[in-house]
Amino acid sequence: MNPHYFFCPNRHCEYSRRLHYDIPWYTKEGTHMTKAFGPVQRYRGKHCGKTFSDQTFSLNYYLKRKTDFNQLLDQFISSNSDCFIARQNHLSFESVRIRRDRLARNALFLQTVALEGVKIAEPLAADGFESYTVSTYYPVNINILMGANSRFLYYFTESHSRRKGAVSERQKRRMGYEYRGKDFSRCTTARQFETLMAYLIGRCVEGTAVLHTDEHPAYRPALRRLSGQAGFPSVVHLRTSSRKPRDGKNPLASVNYMDMLFRKDLPNHRRRTICHARNDRNMLARVALYMATHNFFKPRSITDKAAQITERHYFDLGISQQKLMFWKMLFTS
Repeated sequence: MNPHYFFCPNRHCEYSRRLHYDIPWYTKEGTHMTKAFGPVQRYRGKHCGKTFSDQTFSLNYYLKRKTDFNQLLDQFISSNSDCFIARQNHLSFESVRIRRDRLARNALFLQTVALEGVKIAEPLAADGFESYTVSTYYPVNINILMGANSRFLYYFTESHSRRKGAVSERQKRRMGYEYRGKDFSRCTTARQFETLMAYLIGRCVEGTAVLHTDEHPAYRPALRRLSGQAGFPSVVHLRTSSRKPRDGKNPLASVNYMDMLFRKDLPNHRRRTICHARNDRNMLARVALYMATHNFFKPRSITDKAAQITERHYFDLGISQQKLMFWKMLFTS
C-alpha cells in the first residue's frame, strides 16, 4: 500500500478520512510477521496515537489467504455463480461470500464518497426490476434510480411481496405454508419507492427534478408524502406506459437498459435461472458491486476507437478525478 494514500482509521482524529500528502502525521512503528503476507509494516498517528498497518486499508485484511480482488471482481460481474467462483479460485463458498461482502461494502463507500457534493442536473428515471430470492414464492423488486442521459445508477432499494398471478391448488396450499407468520407490510413497493425518492433530498440543482416512471399506482402517493419535507425537490413527474416500445426514444430507456444488464450479467436474475440468490444480502451485494463497476469503470461510449478513448457514466456529473482514483484503489486493493 502506498503510504501517500493513508488516512487515520480513528474516526475521531482530525486526520481521519481526508488525505494529507504533505503533512507528516504518522511515523513507522516497526513490523510484524504474518504467514499469509510476510512482514507487514505498522504505523502510529502522531495526533491520536492510533496504530495501523498496511493491511488496515487492504481488502485482504485478516484473511488467511491472499486474494486478487481485481480478478474476483471481474468474476462477480460476469454472470458466474458463487459456486463456480469458489471452484475457480479454490475457495469455499463461505470464503467467496466473505470476499464478496467486503467488495460490496467498499463499492457502496466508493459511490457515497464520489457523490459527495454532487448536484443532480439531468432528468431521472425510476422503475422496479422484478426478480426473486430463495424461490419464486418470494418475488422482489429492485427499485432503481437512473440518470436519464448519463445512465448513471444513483441509488437502489428492495421491496418484497407475495407471489402473484395464476396458481394451482397445490401452489395455493404451499403459499399458505410459506407465508405463515410473515409480514410484508414494512417493505412494500410504495414504502421502498418513497425511500428511493428520499435520496433526492438536498441533491438536485435549484431544488427541482424531472422524473420519468411508468404508471405504477404506488409512485404518485409516495411523491405526495415526500413533497412537504425540507430539502425535497419540486418534482415534475412524467409517466410513460410500460407497454410502449422499449427503444432509445422511450423516456424509460435508461432503466430498461439497466434491467437488460442485470439479466445479462448477474446470474441471480437470468430467466429460469438455477443460480437464484439464497437470501437478500447475497443478491444486493452483487447489485452494489454492479452499480459501482457500471458507474465508474464501464465505458458509456467510445469517442476515439483508434486511441481507445472512452467516456464513463460519471463524466458529466462533476466528480473529482483525483478523489475518485484514490477510492477506486481502495475498492479493488
